[in-house]
Amino acid sequence: MTSTLRLPPPLLAAIIALLALLPTGRAEADSRWSWPVVGDVIRDFAKPANDWSAGHRGIDIQAAPGAEVRAPVAGRVTFVGPVAGRGVIVLRTLEDGDVTLEPIEPAIILGDVVNSGDIVGFVRGGHLGDNALHLGLRVAGEYVDPAPYLPLQPRIVIYDSWLNSYALG
Repeated sequence: MTSTLRLPPPLLAAIIALLALLPTGRAEADSRWSWPVVGDVIRDFAKPANDWSAGHRGIDIQAAPGAEVRAPVAGRVTFVGPVAGRGVIVLRTLEDGDVTLEPIEPAIILGDVVNSGDIVGFVRGGHLGDNALHLGLRVAGEYVDPAPYLPLQPRIVIYDSWLNSYALG
């Protein structure tokens, strides 16, 4: 004889409501990471089939040349210099691996320790028509999508006082 456990509907509803309130894994990552520039993602991560195949090993975030670039996560600067004619910064984090930012005019030097949100440089032209910053992430030697580590982007909401005063009462 088999028996099944049946929960009363109010108890089941309460359990589901409590589970919905639990934080997700992404929320924990969000607390340590921040956006390096303000802008939309204009090119997504595309994992290559293998290390030498074509792909896009990071995300491109819309940003004008000269825009401030902030450290997306705390870490130590392990590389500052040109790669293929573009300025690159690499930050080594304790938990997430190596973060790359390019093209960038650095405002930090090799060995500096930075916190999330610290200014590390300025966007240089030369990437996607001079309007983007590339953010890459390597974890245990493998490129991964950095987007899930970033918090949701803040959105600007325009407050319309007329709408609030008259139309909505």
